[in-house]
Amino acid sequence: MGRTAPSSRVLVESELERLLRVSRHLRDPGDRGLLEDLLRSVHRVLDAYRYEAMGDPLEPILVAMILEVARRCRERGGNE
Repeated sequence: MGRTAPSSRVLVESELERLLRVSRHLRDPGDRGLLEDLLRSVHRVLDAYRYEAMGDPLEPILVAMILEVARRCRERGGNE
């Protein structure tokens, strides 16, 4: 029997694990914490990809990070 292609979720989880390994090698502990914190936001976005195909496993990771940064900017900036 042939092997099936990995699901999109498995590919995203693999990228998340890779980026978490990268974060462990960052010299600045503050940078490490920021990256790990942003990566934790990915699961909030990942469910939306049940309804729309992703072009790349990094796509939901980048979208989640952009949304998280935008959310934090909005919280700090008030009602803009």
